[in-house]
Amino acid sequence: MSRNGSGVYSLPAGNPVVTNTTISSVAFNNTMNDMATALTGSLASDGQTPATGNLDMNSNKIVNLAAGTTTGDSVNYTQFVAAFVNPTFTGTEYMLIPKGTTAQRPAVPVDGEMRYNTTTSQFEGYQGGAWGQLGGGATGGGGDEVFVENARVVTVNYTLSTNKSAESVGPITINSGITVTIPSDQRWVVL
Repeated sequence: MSRNGSGVYSLPAGNPVVTNTTISSVAFNNTMNDMATALTGSLASDGQTPATGNLDMNSNKIVNLAAGTTTGDSVNYTQFVAAFVNPTFTGTEYMLIPKGTTAQRPAVPVDGEMRYNTTTSQFEGYQGGAWGQLGGGATGGGGDEVFVENARVVTVNYTLSTNKSAESVGPITINSGITVTIPSDQRWVVL
């Protein structure tokens, strides 16, 4: 086949023929066979031929892609972006969110980020300049929502969220080198 590695097709040797030259059947048939082989290895624009290898797009885009409608279809950019704007999850198993240690929190967090903190073994969210625990409201036996539990040892630096106060049941121990910051006009009550 006379197609080079860049996909450019070149006629086989002896082509093109010179004007007023008799064309032999051997030369003609060799040229036609070569062209047939090259065309067979090409993708038809009407979708008749499936790809049998990876398509190297050479950093080019696929444009004017229709929206996928069934399993196995590609999705276009609009569909992809829409999947992340107010997504709806209908499964019954789980949704895996990012997780990591306290030290692995985003360097420049923004309001609304959520993650699972493997240092504290808690879900947390970022809001108003601070990370805070998500969920974890009152619990109890048989549906009673009476007990709010808290740990009794502070192991990481903590600053109360802006315009918030806090309460804990002690005794509370603050590990050596750890700081709890309570801004002015805010309170931390330990019972």
